[in-house]
Amino acid sequence: MNAADSILTDNEPMAVELRNVSLSFGQKTILDSMSLSVPPGAKISLVGENSCGKSTILKVMVGLVQPKSGDVFLFGRNILKSSASELDKLRRRTGMQFQAGAMFDSMTVMDNLRLASREGSRGRGLKPAKKGEISDILDQVGLGRAAKLKPSELSGGMRKRAALARALIAKPELALFDEPTAGLDPVTASRIINLLIHLSAEEKGAMILATSDVEVAKRFSQDVILMNEGQIVARGSVDDMLASTVPYVEKYLSRHRLVGQAMAAEAAS
Repeated sequence: MNAADSILTDNEPMAVELRNVSLSFGQKTILDSMSLSVPPGAKISLVGENSCGKSTILKVMVGLVQPKSGDVFLFGRNILKSSASELDKLRRRTGMQFQAGAMFDSMTVMDNLRLASREGSRGRGLKPAKKGEISDILDQVGLGRAAKLKPSELSGGMRKRAALARALIAKPELALFDEPTAGLDPVTASRIINLLIHLSAEEKGAMILATSDVEVAKRFSQDVILMNEGQIVARGSVDDMLASTVPYVEKYLSRHRLVGQAMAAEAAS
């Protein structure tokens, strides 16, 4: 790998960077010359309608989906030009919560986390989490009594929380969360985002949350990226976006704006 395949900065390389990344499935464009940089320790929310490319971006970032063109850098290394062994080492520094959980059905929740910790710490100078440490994070996500259960024995909300714990158990330098509140009832969804906010305050690694819920994005971070048709149409806080005159931004946030105005009016009355 030559010097051109590394990103050099005054300090650390970006946790992840996309440069002019394009991807299509058949005739449908998913990502259109997408560029995005995420510094170490940053907390970012990706917002957009379903099928706008949010989940695909996360998979591209860790090499699960290969773009048609462009470059993808993970911790300063171009993963599209990395060997399989190099990519494996880079992935160990990341953690990902998939929409469907993606846990091993034949293993208990405890064993799923134990495996994730062992694989994620390998080659990073970290020791795998001990049973007590795994129990602690399960307690944090409210699954202390579910350690011996298998994924099929968990409710949808419990599986989401177990997947969050697994994504974070190896203390990743980059954690990716794919629609962690999708399909959940409002109470469970609120508990999930409160948990994420709590965990993000404790973790030092960069975090990217993909969601179609503006309120979830707003609560998770001040750095919000709004996507449409595979491109970034706005970036900043939700409050900044609410003042935008860009047609699509106004359209997407109109419902959020109306809710906010109603809440303000009620508070003033």
